[in-house]
Amino acid sequence: EEADTERVRQKKELNQVISERDILGTQLVRRNDELALLYEKIKIQQSMLNKGEIQYRQRVDDIRLLRVEIRKLRREKSILSKSVSNLDDLRREVYHVQKELLKERTRCRALEEELENPMNVHRWRKLEASDPSRYELILKVQTLQKRLIAKTEDVVEKELLLQEKEKLYVELK
Repeated sequence: EEADTERVRQKKELNQVISERDILGTQLVRRNDELALLYEKIKIQQSMLNKGEIQYRQRVDDIRLLRVEIRKLRREKSILSKSVSNLDDLRREVYHVQKELLKERTRCRALEEELENPMNVHRWRKLEASDPSRYELILKVQTLQKRLIAKTEDVVEKELLLQEKEKLYVELK
């Protein structure tokens, strides 16, 4: 009988150990599943981290390129600012040179007309004595030509001023 109780006790103990083994086996399987899931999450996060680092490097490169572009644009701006200040001086110079050119053209035209129709009184001294009215007419023609030249120069100057004002008006539009 003692052997029977011993056998029953050992059987209970065996059943208890088997039960514990089964519980530990299921816990082990569950832990392995959790571990596999965690490894998968680590892979995904590592992949996202790698992608983030790549994008970060790209943004850093973009920023570097944009800074270079900004420096280039600032240099261009300073160069253009200097050329704009020179532009005003050049416009003034062009205006004065055009004015001088028109004066010279007018003078040249007057000299050409005088060559075509010579009215030099000194060449025809004999007119002074023989025909005083003709001499006076020649003097009058000369004074009228001088006045015409002066008026032409005034008109040219005013045309230049008018052109300059029109340019300024067009630029201000």
